[in-house]
Amino acid sequence: MRISKILISFLLVLASTIGLGQTGINSPYSLFGLGELSSSNVNTAVVGMGGLSIAIADPTTINPANPASYMIQDSSAFMFEVGIFGNSTTFKTTSETERGSDFTLNYVMAGFPVTKWYRMAIGVLPYSKIGYNIETEIEVENFSNVVHAFRGDGGLNQVFWGHSFRPVKNLRIGLNATYLFGQTSRSSMVYFPDSTYIFGTKVDSRVKVSDILFDYGVQYDWHLDETRKVTFGLTYANKFMINAKRDYLSTTLLGGYGELVEYVIDTIVYTPEEKGKLVMPQKLGVGFAYQKFDRWTIGADFEWQNWESYRSFGRNDSLTNSWRMAVGAQIQPKHTSISSLFKRMTYRVGARYNNSYLNLYDTQISEYGISFGVGFPMKKSKTGIDLSVEIGRRGTTKNNLIQENFINFSLGVSIQEIWFYKRQYQ
Repeated sequence: MRISKILISFLLVLASTIGLGQTGINSPYSLFGLGELSSSNVNTAVVGMGGLSIAIADPTTINPANPASYMIQDSSAFMFEVGIFGNSTTFKTTSETERGSDFTLNYVMAGFPVTKWYRMAIGVLPYSKIGYNIETEIEVENFSNVVHAFRGDGGLNQVFWGHSFRPVKNLRIGLNATYLFGQTSRSSMVYFPDSTYIFGTKVDSRVKVSDILFDYGVQYDWHLDETRKVTFGLTYANKFMINAKRDYLSTTLLGGYGELVEYVIDTIVYTPEEKGKLVMPQKLGVGFAYQKFDRWTIGADFEWQNWESYRSFGRNDSLTNSWRMAVGAQIQPKHTSISSLFKRMTYRVGARYNNSYLNLYDTQISEYGISFGVGFPMKKSKTGIDLSVEIGRRGTTKNNLIQENFINFSLGVSIQEIWFYKRQYQ
């Protein structure tokens, strides 16, 4: 059966995704907290609308940002989606400019019906990424210069198991049970490059995370007439205590920088397999979408998260509360099955503004982006290909900070196959 082949392919890709873990990024802002966060609105179609997702319920799209949306999926079809993400970033200070890029498998998801009032979805998504290599040098008169070096990599992934129900007409409720896992590695070092006789100090910290958390969603449709409706959406995640283990090592050493071999002189502190908790903050989101069936959709989202309550082994990392706003739209020209490709395509546009959880040197690190997207339907098939491009900026060059100008690319493939049907014989 075709459905069996798709399920097998999904499991293979799922296994390879877990095995591969995180790919590298290069952002100095990932030094703090959990790193660079990846929200649940990663689907290429919603990215093309600025990340608009809380009130979006589309039968051709798996939308893990609001688990209530799964209920809108076709009652007779199995859906499979895979997405690829690419990024090109220019890092800018008041005196220097550098460039970096990233390319990775972004998500793998599947959705399917269980009963007339119950749908299910599963998938793998990124949660956060860490990747930085920073050095600052301080000149000290009549003494060796002092260099502070910071390095980090890794990140967290999430495997979600989503459920959506329709208790009454026009109302959908849902929840995601998410297994959060991964490893982050960070090191900081102080050394004296002008002297081979002064000991440096190095701290290595590796944190492993493995636990389950939940988030919830509600959507309600208000039908204005036979062709138009307004959908209201609400999402919520309560605060969770996540199990973690940490290996911590602090040493004095000679060398370890440039091409010099690292010689450990003494161990200051060594704590292997220390058990602790990550306090994951609560999150609340609201949104609406105004839709004319098979023609166009417009909407807006607002999301807030209480990052001031975040803790990692009792440390808060001086994070601040974050919020996100997004507006977006999509339009599909009036067409028939024999219309040209341009009339059968779906066109998307959107914008977002994020106030991140970072406040450095009394400067709030914000981010904004403008996105564009298109969807290509395949003839005589429910398979579709989505493309999106986002152009944006994170941070600032003020107060000796770094500005990141980025272009994000996303490619998604959505496949729908009929699950149950009756053959007709003449």
